[in-house]
Amino acid sequence: MSFFSKIPKIGILSIFLALCLLYGNDSVLYDQDEAAYSGFAKTMLTKGDYVTMEFPFSEPHRKPPLHFWLTSISYQVLGVSEFSLRLLPAVWILAICLLTYDLTKRLYNEKTAIYSFLILATSVYFPLNGKIALVDGLLTFLQTLGFYSLFRILLQNKDRVGAWIFLFWFSVSMGCLTKGPPILIFLGGICFVFLFYKKTRKVIFLLRPWFFLPLALLPLLFWGYLAWQNTNGELIRWMIDWYILRRAADPVFGQSGPPGTYLLLFFITLFPWSFYLPSAFIRTIRTIKEVYIAWRYEKEEFSEFPSLTENKMSLSILFLSGLCFGWIFYELLMSKLPSYPLAAYPILAVLIASSMERSESLTFWKKWIPRLAVLQTISIVTVFLPLFSEKRRDSYRAAESWNQFLKQGDTVVSIKNYALPSLAYYLNAEIREQTDLQLIQTLPSGTILLLDQETFYFLNLLGIQGEALGKEKTIWAYDRDKTLTLLLFKIR
Repeated sequence: MSFFSKIPKIGILSIFLALCLLYGNDSVLYDQDEAAYSGFAKTMLTKGDYVTMEFPFSEPHRKPPLHFWLTSISYQVLGVSEFSLRLLPAVWILAICLLTYDLTKRLYNEKTAIYSFLILATSVYFPLNGKIALVDGLLTFLQTLGFYSLFRILLQNKDRVGAWIFLFWFSVSMGCLTKGPPILIFLGGICFVFLFYKKTRKVIFLLRPWFFLPLALLPLLFWGYLAWQNTNGELIRWMIDWYILRRAADPVFGQSGPPGTYLLLFFITLFPWSFYLPSAFIRTIRTIKEVYIAWRYEKEEFSEFPSLTENKMSLSILFLSGLCFGWIFYELLMSKLPSYPLAAYPILAVLIASSMERSESLTFWKKWIPRLAVLQTISIVTVFLPLFSEKRRDSYRAAESWNQFLKQGDTVVSIKNYALPSLAYYLNAEIREQTDLQLIQTLPSGTILLLDQETFYFLNLLGIQGEALGKEKTIWAYDRDKTLTLLLFKIR
């Protein structure tokens, strides 16, 4: 007991979170995004093309390449596996929680900081981003690092901010190379608001965006130039249309909602800590009023950040603008994906932790909510995710069954885009999409086709003869709640 008593609480909680993030991370890939990203990295590793993203059934999931580069490095060091794929996302989520802890400790105290760590680590949704290898874990880490850098710049003497200025622009540069616009919306939006108050305006002059922003964009622009050359501009034009123009005005993957969607979602994704969300929002509204009065009448009487005697106005602007461009901005878009407001979660964790610590009533809930949250996290990691993992194995089972009929170097022609990158990942043969049915009759004897029952009947009508390789397989496409029945067919 004496040994464990010497370990700081944050150390014990970090070990707990790391174990939860890494446990069971060898399960089969998630369709569609994770399997597509894994396929991009695997293709980069095998073909040596680190500029373009190529993998069957994965075209809608192409993004700037940093996440795929880091995944391919992990594959090189640790081998190609689901665990090595998900290792770095777990690191990003743990790092976000630790940055949030340190920020909260500097603002308030150790107890509030522990609460903020626990809120992120044991809520329903946020830690799941460390157990599935999406780009959002890396992006949110870079957004949080940039936000934390601005926080430290506000607190530090201007002669000691060089490292934080570097980290801020590093975050911007790598964030652009991860997913493009979101980090510019978040950090750029905060800096834009900084221009309207004299004490935060000085931060913009310290950051020197007229010089450092072009430098920060150079890696993205250089990759974009190479991608334009390699694809005749197709990839870059597609990304501008898909990730900027279309998402601003139209739903993506059928996921849309009115303004207020994310507000309601927070009460679910932050459970059980969302019990304190109303009080956190009330405090936020009060802070907005105080900021307005301070800006309008140059009076700084703030109820927030009691441990600090200076910079309260600047810090309030930082947090409020972070909420605005990490959350409110996305409420106004037609497209509503759960990952859009992830940058707001660390800020909300700080606000909820502050509300919990200051609450003098409801001591029963202050005692039991952390225990419920830890129990919930353990249940999700050890029970619910393994159960769901078993239901996700259809693509893996189908590939394992068909692999006995395939040899290295075989090519399977897919008649339709079945949107199953996990099947393409586990299949030993390369899949080539051929969706023009008129060209089927020109395929030579010995060609192996991946088709569904409808297309199989169509081949019979065309008089194309062949044999089935094994039995047809039923695959549950859980991302669409649709069941597909597929068959490998070899033309005679």
